[in-house]
Amino acid sequence: MPRERKKGFFGQTINGQEITKLANQIYALQYGKDYTECKVDDLLFVTLHEKDDFGNNKYALICTEGVGWVQDEYGCIEVPTNIGPMGMWNGRVFVSVDVIKQYLVREETDIADYVRVFGDRLDNNCFLWQSKMSVPSDMVIA
Repeated sequence: MPRERKKGFFGQTINGQEITKLANQIYALQYGKDYTECKVDDLLFVTLHEKDDFGNNKYALICTEGVGWVQDEYGCIEVPTNIGPMGMWNGRVFVSVDVIKQYLVREETDIADYVRVFGDRLDNNCFLWQSKMSVPSDMVIA
């Protein structure tokens, strides 16, 4: 029986089809003609409670498995790509947070609903991100 997930932790979806175009442009610049086109799934863009060295918000991208990528010290986030037939190979491109924000779908999505429900691992992943999206004292379970 799945655990009940805490609600109220929202992010915005990244348009995967649109950011796929950007990712392929980056691969083309890096590899010339010797690259295989990739695909990027829709991802959830969330604000973390952690701040960067300048006191600004830090952000992360999360997939439906609850796996995520946190903004690095340069203000970029690793965007995961699926390459080849049926996405058999994983790749990545680094994109600045400011550019990623251009691909936001304005509708908010609760991470509890975004991360698939399929066993303890995904529930734990969801809880992990919720804890990073809030002040730690807010996540105390009674």
